[in-house]
Amino acid sequence: MNVTKFLQLSLIACAVALTAAGVRAEVVEYSLENVVLDDSSAQMSGTFTWTYDVGDFENGVGVFTFLEIPFTAHDHTDLTAMVDVGSSVEITLEGSVHDDGVDITLVLMQPLTPTSGTAIDLTMSHYEIGGNGFHDGLFLSGSIEPTAATAVGDGNGAPVASLAIHPNPFNPVTTLSYDLSRPASLRIGIHDLSGRLVRTLVAEQYRPAGGFTIDWRGRDDAGRALPSGMYLVHMKAGDESVTRKVMLTK
Repeated sequence: MNVTKFLQLSLIACAVALTAAGVRAEVVEYSLENVVLDDSSAQMSGTFTWTYDVGDFENGVGVFTFLEIPFTAHDHTDLTAMVDVGSSVEITLEGSVHDDGVDITLVLMQPLTPTSGTAIDLTMSHYEIGGNGFHDGLFLSGSIEPTAATAVGDGNGAPVASLAIHPNPFNPVTTLSYDLSRPASLRIGIHDLSGRLVRTLVAEQYRPAGGFTIDWRGRDDAGRALPSGMYLVHMKAGDESVTRKVMLTK
């Protein structure tokens, strides 16, 4: 190989390396919502994160942070979960399903995106769960929805704030974690699905840059316990806003 050709290849390799080093990662959190089994109308729930390089969403990595499956004591710490945002979520436990195994496939109706979820295919999704008797069948309902991600921008592409909610679903308390990249006027409220404000967590106030947390115990502004269900967390930072879903279970 001549020197000129070698230098050209070396420069290309350096450019590729620098591009890879400068790639910015994003994280989206998704939750399993209203995933109901046709056996006793039992419900499974869970949340997982999807970490990806900007511009390459499909080739990210999914990791469950919470997983609760009926008829088994196994959770995300010992179940194997494979997430494909383009087609399915598969949850398995090696071994005999009839003894202590799990084999669940949630087929997606549409590919997931950083900002949109999808219903599961009720004709193709199925489950087999052993360990406390044997349960197998289809699902009555269910979807997978984004619940948290890097959130709001300042109008110039730079993020003003990020918001995360964990655990989600929750009972009795969940923690909202948010970061402000610069000082901003901030407001955080909890709304029901009709849009009605049920709890003000942060009234309109000016906050410095930094990281903050605030707990919500599933109560309204009068201190009354709210019923189980889906609620909307709305955060406004400066001129930008973001809304995330959170599930209260009892």
